Amino acid sequence: MNKTGFLFLLLIYFGQWNSPALSQELKVNGQFFTLDEKPFDMWGVRVASASQTKEFTKSLITSLDDYKESGINCISVFLQGSSGGYSDPFGDNGKTIDKKHLKRLRQIIKACTKKDIVVIVGIFYQRTIRDPEIGNLKSEEAIRNAVLTVTEKLKPFKNIIINIANEQNSSYYKGYKPFNFNDPDNIISLCKEIKQTDPNRIVGAGGYHDSSNVVIGKSEYVDVLLFDTFSGDIEKGHDSGWHYNYFKAEGVPEKPIVNVEIFGGWTGQFTPQGVYTPEGKEIHWKEIEAAKKQPGLYVHFHSNTWFQGAGQDFRNRFDLGGMGALDDPGVRWYFEKIMEGNE
Repeated sequence: MNKTGFLFLLLIYFGQWNSPALSQELKVNGQFFTLDEKPFDMWGVRVASASQTKEFTKSLITSLDDYKESGINCISVFLQGSSGGYSDPFGDNGKTIDKKHLKRLRQIIKACTKKDIVVIVGIFYQRTIRDPEIGNLKSEEAIRNAVLTVTEKLKPFKNIIINIANEQNSSYYKGYKPFNFNDPDNIISLCKEIKQTDPNRIVGAGGYHDSSNVVIGKSEYVDVLLFDTFSGDIEKGHDSGWHYNYFKAEGVPEKPIVNVEIFGGWTGQFTPQGVYTPEGKEIHWKEIEAAKKQPGLYVHFHSNTWFQGAGQDFRNRFDLGGMGALDDPGVRWYFEKIMEGNE
């Protein structure tokens, strides 16, 4: 072989070795997921602010081995963050993403790729959108540009789902006049633009308003219904299984249905940080039971005081910690429950 041919082979080899396009491919097969053509039973955790700072990103990546060993195979991160820390990384009327922020997000995705962990990448967060001093997107055009920018930047990665907006029905969005996030048809229109730009990309959306979730879930442009639950659901006895049955009864077709934020702000009551009452644990365990019982239903753990502690003047924790007791704080107890019977 001549020198030119040898160099060509080296370029191919190292290009493939470093290419994110070789990441595992997540697909939707009816109401189920597959990863590299193998069944993928999703168990997730919301770490929405993990790309907001270098320290957060490093802490999350350092914890991924423990996540994997504990049964976590999906994480949810939002570009605009959460109550655990938020910002607007978009510039140039939505056509650019802050380079350092995008680098951190890519670091997270690449680290998850190596461990067969899927990443749900959320775009918009209501507190960022409504705050004119923080938000950089001042028009509907900017919103649509931002969606397309994220789609283009993440094209090489095959192990992600794009989530349009956190809790699209939230009243926080009402103060933002250029675009009505509360209208499910508007959310669907953004999903459609993603599918037109990257037809193979899995895209989802939703919130905690049941009828809006049905409209979103029925759309041909929505591959996955991504919904939330909150304190009112607990009071009514409406767990994720109840919502799943409701969505199906209202005509949501065979597609995965994922609760991406169990109980929302209700979880902020568990203080000191990482300390849970027996009753609180029991309510969470019912969510696990519902997901194991209902084919096509998946749930993501959420803790306002642990993973998003900054919203309550705690530091964000991305490790799992311990068993939720005063002398052993943490959220490991939840994931050990998932692993029961799976060993």
